[in-house]
Amino acid sequence: GYLGPIKAMLETTCAYLAKSFSEFSNIRFNSVGAGPLKTSASAGIPNFIENYLYSEELTLRKKNLSTEEVANTAAFLLSPLSSGINASNILVDAGMRANYFDQEVVKAHAEFKL
Repeated sequence: GYLGPIKAMLETTCAYLAKSFSEFSNIRFNSVGAGPLKTSASAGIPNFIENYLYSEELTLRKKNLSTEEVANTAAFLLSPLSSGINASNILVDAGMRANYFDQEVVKAHAEFKL
């Protein structure tokens, strides 16, 4: 339950910095809102594996993100190809946000809990 407020703060800070720096520079600020990633840092999060496996069922492709996919998005944001993007958070979650209430996943989870 702590990632929601952290991501909200990231988005707000990104927009604040973009607005503040626009007064005296052309520096752009953007952020990448990634879905769950299996990393050495995530290994220290309590119950992460359960969340990671559950999130995989929620992605539209039924396969979690790779760190390379998130890195590619960051590389795009750092390149001239993204010159028109500023004060934005780019979601990289393999479509998970569009599938939170997938009936098969909800049913399987509910049956598991019973």
